[in-house]
Amino acid sequence: MLVGLFKRFGFAAVVVVGLALMLVAVVGKSATDAVFGGGGGAATASTASGGSGPGGGGAPSPVIVAPVAMHTFTDGLQAIGTAQARESIVLTPKVADTIRRIRFESGDRVRTGQVLVEMSSVEQAADLAEVNASNAAAQEDMRRYQELYDRGFASQARLDTVRAAADAAQARADAGSSRIADRTIRAPFAGVVGLRTASPGQYMRPGDQIGTLDDVSEIKLDFTVTETQLSRVVAGVELVARTAAYPNRTFTGNIANVDSRVDPNTRTVRVRAILPNGDGTLRPGMLMTVDVRSNPRQALAIPEIAILDQIDGAYVYRVVAQAGVQTVELLQIRTGQRSGGMAEVLEGLNAGDQVITEGVQSVRPGQPVQLGAPPPAAEGALRPRGR
Repeated sequence: MLVGLFKRFGFAAVVVVGLALMLVAVVGKSATDAVFGGGGGAATASTASGGSGPGGGGAPSPVIVAPVAMHTFTDGLQAIGTAQARESIVLTPKVADTIRRIRFESGDRVRTGQVLVEMSSVEQAADLAEVNASNAAAQEDMRRYQELYDRGFASQARLDTVRAAADAAQARADAGSSRIADRTIRAPFAGVVGLRTASPGQYMRPGDQIGTLDDVSEIKLDFTVTETQLSRVVAGVELVARTAAYPNRTFTGNIANVDSRVDPNTRTVRVRAILPNGDGTLRPGMLMTVDVRSNPRQALAIPEIAILDQIDGAYVYRVVAQAGVQTVELLQIRTGQRSGGMAEVLEGLNAGDQVITEGVQSVRPGQPVQLGAPPPAAEGALRPRGR
């Protein structure tokens, strides 16, 4: 037959017939697989759908839930500031002279008026002694002439002359005392003395640093904010500050003052806050991050980890009781501010509702769940094996 076809139609006819036979063989094999092998695939799918998934008859999935409750939210404002002492000065002499005595050590706490440094004042002390002697004599002359005038034995003119001389002598004595005082450095306020940078016998000029004195009972924290945020930084607003030196501590204070001018170049305004520092932990010059807590308000909130963020919005799994069985339902909610791991709930949930925070990925709507901690096996799967 093939020979007859080849003779009649040529080689092209033979090729067409061969392709047709191959097509018939392939179709026949597919039909056979559908009859004998399809049952195995259906059984596998049925087995997969008959497990503990939604609507299945498996054990309830263990989950951890959190209640919807009230939480305090604030309009956050972050900035970076520098800590400064409440009061701070550099200890320096008023006159050029040598240091006679230093009455403090580095790190000492001193009281108001305490003598810290004494400069050499031998010449000034001698001059003051001479002036004081002259002043004492002038004051005695005035007392005697006042008695003579009262008894009518001295004229008014003579009394005025003696009084003027006594006043001049007193002025010279005061000036001498002032020169002595200029060579004694006292603490103008209570505080902590910094590192000493001079020694007794050293010649010092005005402006040369002997040490520093800081009042760190409170810390002034200065930072800047943009002019668009001025409404959030009024006096009295609470803030929380942190520093890298103490990463596990927070320092709470309040805004004390806001500068009266906005910098026209940066469009920012300087803000000053006061932080209590009774234990002296904070030190001047520290770099601190500031979180201003303005406009505090109470609102419903849930842990942020319970939220499933999708393209069309935010969703949560809420646990509900149906016929004595705890099941889950998927709800779309509207959230507001998120801070500190909590999310503000504006719509979709009520106070007291329970939302799943752990085990979200293993549940589906309508599935029964078991409230509580994950089973030990699940926890152990996350731990490395012992050696």
